[in-house]
Amino acid sequence: MPNEMLGPAGPFGWDMTAFELAVFICVFRSPSSMLIDEIRAGVSRWFEGLIPREMMAETVGHMIGRGWLIKSGHRFRASIEGRDAARPLMNGIIRMLDQGTRLLDVALMMSLLQLTKGELDSAPGGH
Repeated sequence: MPNEMLGPAGPFGWDMTAFELAVFICVFRSPSSMLIDEIRAGVSRWFEGLIPREMMAETVGHMIGRGWLIKSGHRFRASIEGRDAARPLMNGIIRMLDQGTRLLDVALMMSLLQLTKGELDSAPGGH
C-alpha cells in the first residue's frame, strides 16, 4: 500500500523518513550540538552526494517541529522524542538487512551500522 494511502503517520504512527533518520543519527552521535553545515557535511558523506543546504534546513526545521531535534542558538541536538522515533526504525533496518532471518548477530549488525547495541536505548536525556 503506498504511503500516501496510509496517512501522514504511516501504518504504525511513524513518519520519520530515511533521510530524517540519517540526520537524527548524525546529530545523536555527535558529542556536542551541531551546526546545520556540520550535519549537512556528515549526511552528505553517507549519501555520497552534497545535500542542498535548503533541503537540510527544511528537514531540520521539520524535525524541530516534530520535537526530534532541539535548537540551541544556531546549533542542534537530539531529543528523547527523536530517539524514541528512531529506535524502532533502526531495529527495522537491521531486520531488513538480515531479511528477517535473525541469523545476523544484532551486535555485529549494529557494529556494521556504526551503532553500539544500546546506543538509542541508553543515552541519558537524549543528548
